[in-house]
Amino acid sequence: MRRGRAKSIPKSQTRRPAEAAGEVARLRQELQEARALLRELAEGGGSVVAKRLASLEEERQIARGQAVEAAMAKSKAEGELRRLQAAIDKAPGFQGWLLRRARRRLETG
Repeated sequence: MRRGRAKSIPKSQTRRPAEAAGEVARLRQELQEARALLRELAEGGGSVVAKRLASLEEERQIARGQAVEAAMAKSKAEGELRRLQAAIDKAPGFQGWLLRRARRRLETG
């Protein structure tokens, strides 16, 4: 065994009593909320879990629908872009040349 002075904790790692008391109060509140939730689940947990699962399933379906709509919008926008590029490539005369030149300048920098 080693005898002597114990190493002291640096001040940067210690907390003020007010900070520690606030944190203890916050942790007690979280513990009470967790206990209340556990009590609720123990008493009628099946209905709470079933409601939550139904809610999650509904949200999943909504998200899936939004993803499909986004994919359709992207496809439509890409088609419009291709049509505009083709129209610029086929534009006649000086205005067509200006459009093609402007597109090249945008693409390069």
